[in-house]
Amino acid sequence: MNATPTAEQLRERATGLRALARRLQQLRVLSLHHDAGPDTWLGPSPHRCVDAMQAIRAALLADADELLHRAHRLERAAAELDALPKALPTAR
Repeated sequence: MNATPTAEQLRERATGLRALARRLQQLRVLSLHHDAGPDTWLGPSPHRCVDAMQAIRAALLADADELLHRAHRLERAAAELDALPKALPTAR
């Protein structure tokens, strides 16, 4: 079994990461902080609730950006594999 992923496997992984990033970027929770405020919060600090929601939103968007970055790196590695000579000598 080949332990090194092929260029096509890297591209498939990149596609999966991009799909996951798009799902994160489209989550309803990302706009929930717009619905929060003093009228929707019971407790000592509605502002703290909104701050927490915005922090979660920022973390999810940062995670999506990281997935996109990793996808780009996988595709760059796939391109490098494609650029290797096709007939590399094999060890015997």
